[in-house]
Amino acid sequence: MRLTVKISKILEQGLLLIILVLVFLYDVFVGALGFLDEFVGLLSLLTLIFFITVKGKIKLFRNEYYIVLLLGVIMIIGLLSNFFAYRNGYKTEGVAIIGDFIVFYKAFMAYIAIRLLSYSFDANRVLKKVSKYTKLIFYLLVIFIIIDFIFKIYPHQPRYGIYSIELFFKHPSRYAFSFAFIFLVLLPEHYKNNKSLLYAVLFFGLLSLRVKYFGFVVLAIFFMFYGKRLFTIPKIYFLSTISSIGLIIVWLFWNQLDMYFSFDSIEDAWSRAVILYYSFIIGNDFFPLGSGFGTYSSYFSGLYYSWVYDLYGINNVYGISKTYWSFIADQYWPMVLGQFGYLGLLSMAFVIYHYLTLFIKNIKANINNTKYYYFLSAILGLMLLLINSTADAIFTQQRAVVMFVYFALVINTTTKKYEK
Repeated sequence: MRLTVKISKILEQGLLLIILVLVFLYDVFVGALGFLDEFVGLLSLLTLIFFITVKGKIKLFRNEYYIVLLLGVIMIIGLLSNFFAYRNGYKTEGVAIIGDFIVFYKAFMAYIAIRLLSYSFDANRVLKKVSKYTKLIFYLLVIFIIIDFIFKIYPHQPRYGIYSIELFFKHPSRYAFSFAFIFLVLLPEHYKNNKSLLYAVLFFGLLSLRVKYFGFVVLAIFFMFYGKRLFTIPKIYFLSTISSIGLIIVWLFWNQLDMYFSFDSIEDAWSRAVILYYSFIIGNDFFPLGSGFGTYSSYFSGLYYSWVYDLYGINNVYGISKTYWSFIADQYWPMVLGQFGYLGLLSMAFVIYHYLTLFIKNIKANINNTKYYYFLSAILGLMLLLINSTADAIFTQQRAVVMFVYFALVINTTTKKYEK
């Protein structure tokens, strides 16, 4: 009994520390902590192996079984693509394949591991601690912002005729994510009694001046006021409403978004538009499996410079060249399409669909109790990832690991933790 208590405490404190470090300290100590999200992914993989080999089975919800199956399909597609590419004379470094595999799956592995450990610790207690410390961190960040306004300590990027705030984060997008995360974890406890705090969090996040964050704020406010009404309608109408809101957001910010996805010539093209454009070409040329792990629009495809960039003659584009490839891993969905083809893209879309369905099922089951706000925050968190993934490889970064850890904790608050 004592051993069980100690293990639960270790898990709870470890999860709290991982969440806070990955959200707020990762960018500050990236040299020392840059491996942490991959380490979490590897620990999660070992946990899954333990449950399969020692326990003999895994217990999850039906939608989660589908997610695991779909992720397995993507893995098979990626490895088959590497094999067929090798047979055709295109060799990808083994280190790039392994590295890409870890980076692609780390967030999902973290989710599955925490779900499997659902009876080993108290998820409610972890979430309350995360909320408590995140609230304190929010007030500290506000102090930092005020000091920065006065003394101009941190970098400021010009945008819309004014300067964005990023503090000690590597980029305004990282700053924006931290405030979005604060909003999500504070929402369940403060929606009824302290909405002004939630609005303040959203406001300070707006100082990042990121279009993606603007879109998140629109969705967050919409769901705060109309969420319960929306979740009671049939799923097809719910999805149609969300799609309509997404299209409206795209229309409102199209002038800003257009530069991400269009170019006149390869000589003066921006890397993000080139990566997106050629992902469709690769998807067509390597139909339906793609070019494989470690080959396109990922960190390791740049570090161990992939044959794909030479093959398509985009190895001289600024940000994609062999000497300067910093913008190669700047998007998510082009990587999915390029590396895993249309089958992989469809599988990944269904992964997101099953997560959304899982959250909606739980939100409907808890619509009249306090757990409703936890699942509302999970849905908003998934939408945050989707919005960011349009111009950011967020699903392969530490921010996705944090979000999927949070998703797993929210699901673990349910009394029924799996289906037979």
